[in-house]
Formats: sequence, C-alpha cells, structure tokens
Amino acid sequence: MRRPASRTWCPSTVRSVFAALSVLATSGGCAHRRAAIEATPPVAERPTPRSDLPDRPVAPPGAEGQVEPATAPAAEPVAPPVAAAIAEGPAAPAPASVAQRDVLFGSPEDPEPETKGGIVKALEDVSYIVGNEWSLDAFRPVVTDLGGGYVGVGPDQAYLLIGWQRPEFAWLVDYDSKVMRVHAMYRAVFELAPTRKAFLDAFESAHADRISKALAEHDDDRLRRLYRNNRDMFRWRLRTVERKLKRRGVPSWLTDDATYAFVRDMVLGDRVRPLRVNLNEAAGMAGIADSARELGVPIRVVYLSNAEEYWDAYDAQFTANLQGLPHDDRSLVLRTRLVWQTNRDYVYNAQPLETFLQWLALPEVRTLVDIVGEKPAATKDGINFVLSDRPPPVAGS
Repeated sequence: MRRPASRTWCPSTVRSVFAALSVLATSGGCAHRRAAIEATPPVAERPTPRSDLPDRPVAPPGAEGQVEPATAPAAEPVAPPVAAAIAEGPAAPAPASVAQRDVLFGSPEDPEPETKGGIVKALEDVSYIVGNEWSLDAFRPVVTDLGGGYVGVGPDQAYLLIGWQRPEFAWLVDYDSKVMRVHAMYRAVFELAPTRKAFLDAFESAHADRISKALAEHDDDRLRRLYRNNRDMFRWRLRTVERKLKRRGVPSWLTDDATYAFVRDMVLGDRVRPLRVNLNEAAGMAGIADSARELGVPIRVVYLSNAEEYWDAYDAQFTANLQGLPHDDRSLVLRTRLVWQTNRDYVYNAQPLETFLQWLALPEVRTLVDIVGEKPAATKDGINFVLSDRPPPVAGS
C-alpha cells in the first residue's frame, strides 16, 4: 500500500466523480457545517463502537481544478479579531547554519509512486493541493510548545501545527510532487509577504498579477501556473481556516501576527524542508531519522492525516520507519479519521508515539481499528477529539 497524500483531478474527472458520488452526498447534506465550533474535552480512548454503515466519503474540496462549491461563498466576511489579547510567543530560532542546512536538505527522497491510493477506487490518483481538515486546532492543547522536530503529510496542515508546536526543524512530507510545488509556492509567497495580512492578501484577485509575475521568476513557470489556475481555491482554504479559528478564539499563523512571524522565519530560515517521502518506503523516512539525530532533535510530532484509513494493513516498512525516528516520552502521533457524512470533517486522534509503536509490535495488530477501536459517534456541531494513551495488553494477561 502507498500513502495517498494527494490526489489530482482534471475538470472532466471532477465532474464524473461528483456525479458518481452525488447519491452519497444527499444523505449528509452538501453544506459545510457552521463555522463557529467549540472544542469539547478529550473523550475516552475506546468510545462506543458505531454500528451503522462505514463512512461513505464524498469528494471534499481540495482537488486541483475543482470549482468551489456553492456553499462556500467566494468572499465571506471575516469575523472580528479575537477579543482576548494573544501573548507573543518566543521568536523563531536563528536561520539554520550552513552545516545544519546541509544536513536538513541532504537526505534522500523517495520516487513518486506509479499510482496514488484513494479511500475509494474513484478517488485514486487525485492530488489534494489544499487540506480538508477543518478542526486541526483540536491538536493545539497537546502540541503547544513541544519543540523538537515535526514530520507531517499534506499541503498546508503543517503551517498550523508548526505555529503551535514551535519545533526547531520540520520535514513536510508527501509522495506527490505537486504537493511539493505547493510548499515551494508558499515559500515564495512568504518571501513576498512580511506580514500575515500581506500573505492572505496575496491570494486576492487584486494582487494576482503582481504575485504571478513574482512566482514566474522562481522556476520554469510551474509555480505561476499553479497559483493562477488554483488561486481561488488557495484563497478559499486560507480564508475559511482564518475565519473559523478567529471565531473560536484560536491564535494561529493565519490569525496572529506573532505566530505568522514564527512560521515565516522557520521557512525562510531554512529550518523547514518539504521533501517527497512515502511513509511505506525506506529511503525518505530513514533519511529524516538520520538527519534528526545529526541535528540533535527528537521528533515530537508525526502527523499522518488519515493515511491509515487507506491501508488494508500496516506495512512492515511503515513500522520500521516510525521505530527509526529519534523520539522521547513527549513524542506524539496525530491522525484524523473521516466522519464526512456527520459533519464534513474528521475525528482528531492523538497518541503517544511510543504507545503506538508498542501496539504495532503485536502480531495481531493489522489496522488502526485494532489499536484504537471503531470510530466514535462523532457529533455534528463540535470538535471530535480522542486521546489514545492506553498501552497494549501485557502478554498472558
């Protein structure tokens, strides 16, 4: 199995897949759940298993070439700034030294897979160039100021998590080269945008020509085309996350100037490396492990998104890759579990990395369900967070 980090659709594919899945969408409604969501306290690890049918995913926003759904207005007013004052966090580390940069950027990448997986057959070989997880702040209480290193998949989730974790180094991994270009585009926009407002404004139509011209100077026109062809989607994703987090009163790189400055300094200071990595291949993850050891940082956050839901069983190489990461008793695995029919979102699950490795060592463990149980009965209007810290059973007990 290969981790389905991203999926790319041409417009004709989008239309055909949406038509094929329209029946699935009708049972859950097509509107996004309301933006004002209040976090709920962590629930017990083994919630009551669901007895209904498995989640049937409709294609969420984020595929390249997709037209924004009618339920997501092109320019929804941004809520007023968070009332409570947000204390400035610590400054980002100094730019990486030449030696540190050589280590961080010197490890190997994995080849791009011939086929990218999908949670259903119709969703294979599609590149997600924006995220579709809307409550990543569920993880904020458990990752705040963890430091160390960050390893995570996806096109934009890392920037939220880095802002809260404040790592020393970060590896933004995905096995889709198009997602790597998204990170390259964001870096170029960071260079052009010294402030949070300037970054968000860069995706507004009034600035499109200026940003396009600047991006065209970075490479062989690929970043410019990526931006021009998908600017509305990037803008919608960023503005929607900004709006949701402002309404919840959550500081982030999109809602708080100090956090934006930290993330920007990390990226431009060469402490963040995007690289093509397959979680089920050896070279990329082993290289990250070696680099982290040489840099002297334990990996404190491993963000998997919902990769585990694509796999029929854990791959032995995946287990070996996680075992090889330098980590300590503060290290966490973060994952999401699809409950799209309930709330157009996910269950957010955190687990100590060492506990996860202990479970993976058991021969009877094949899938995530064997470790944390069936999905909880997600609520429609709240953030669904589960902390899984129960150790595996002792042999013979």
